[in-house]
Amino acid sequence: MFPSSPNFDRDAAFDPAADFDSLLKEFPAKWAVYLMADEAGRPVQLLCVKNLRYSIKRRLGIDEELAGPSRRVDYRGLVRRVSWRRVDSAFEADCVYLEFARVLFPQTYQGMVGFRPAWFVHVNPESAFPRYTKTIDLGIRTGALMGPLEDKHAAGRLVEQAADWFDLCRYYHILVESPHGKACAYKEMGKCPAPCDGSISMEQYRRLVDWSARSIVDPAELIRDQQKRMKSAAAELRFETAAKIKAFVDSLGQLGKGAFRHVRRLSDFKFLSFQRGPREGTAKVFLITPGEVEEIACLPHEPSRPADIMRLALTLAADRSPSAVDAIGAERIGVVAHHLFLARTAHGVFLPLDSVEEKAILRAYRDLLKQKAPEELEAEGVMKELQAM
Repeated sequence: MFPSSPNFDRDAAFDPAADFDSLLKEFPAKWAVYLMADEAGRPVQLLCVKNLRYSIKRRLGIDEELAGPSRRVDYRGLVRRVSWRRVDSAFEADCVYLEFARVLFPQTYQGMVGFRPAWFVHVNPESAFPRYTKTIDLGIRTGALMGPLEDKHAAGRLVEQAADWFDLCRYYHILVESPHGKACAYKEMGKCPAPCDGSISMEQYRRLVDWSARSIVDPAELIRDQQKRMKSAAAELRFETAAKIKAFVDSLGQLGKGAFRHVRRLSDFKFLSFQRGPREGTAKVFLITPGEVEEIACLPHEPSRPADIMRLALTLAADRSPSAVDAIGAERIGVVAHHLFLARTAHGVFLPLDSVEEKAILRAYRDLLKQKAPEELEAEGVMKELQAM
């Protein structure tokens, strides 16, 4: 797990009167998360950059006060220690930066780090009047949380689609009047079983909602059943009915694709992520479980025994099954979700842990090496920046 306190690889004292060129050689021209602190060890600035050496030169060099936005702060007169941690991918950089920012700037980091929350949908089939809602509160202990969705708009669409797919109540203010409510037009259209007016009992409606939640996270059985119905209708020359079923099946096909492609129960939010390592051909393997991210291996080359990686991941994951995700865990899930929806470009490879196998691990490693390598810039390449007020 990433530590609850900053775990830097190295640190160096900064004396503005000492030979700066000699000091500069200590800093790698690589991606890093680093902290500048004052003489009392108080944080001055936390940065995530693509070229640590250049960033130090720009901010602490003799002419730094004349360069860009930093001329408003005399870092040479303020900073007395620099601590850093090497990172090798955007995913690792974001995870490390979040953990460090939370500890170093606890009062201000949330509004300044720029990480978006993960959006889920929630439903509790056992509640008095169950309904789907979109949420970023991952600490809910009742019912099912399903996601992540790409954004709040996708979460809202899934709520609407659930009502359309499973003929659920669209008007909650009428549902809560059950069984004495007045049914809306959806009952007349055959698109709602009308628990509001007692046409079905609330217990029957709860079972319908429960079935809908199970079908959303695993729609394969529902789709197979509908395809059988479609073929049967076509064989009986009921082509209009077959066309309607086909449209329904096509609509269900949204699940597992696009903005819905990672929807699963929060308890199943478990992945192996393969990210770039420190050198060409190397890879870091991260285990992701609900609310936790941990680097579990660094591969110097293609794994010759992928079963060992799979066994390690499954063993560690079995010990990490929290009953609920706290606010810190939700922040981590937000970072992971962001990269899940970017991973098809250059943000690593993510394997759902419930379907991981040896061949998939080898394929993930090879697919990672096909992705565009992280940039190595001559400039500092600031990705994140947080400064003491």
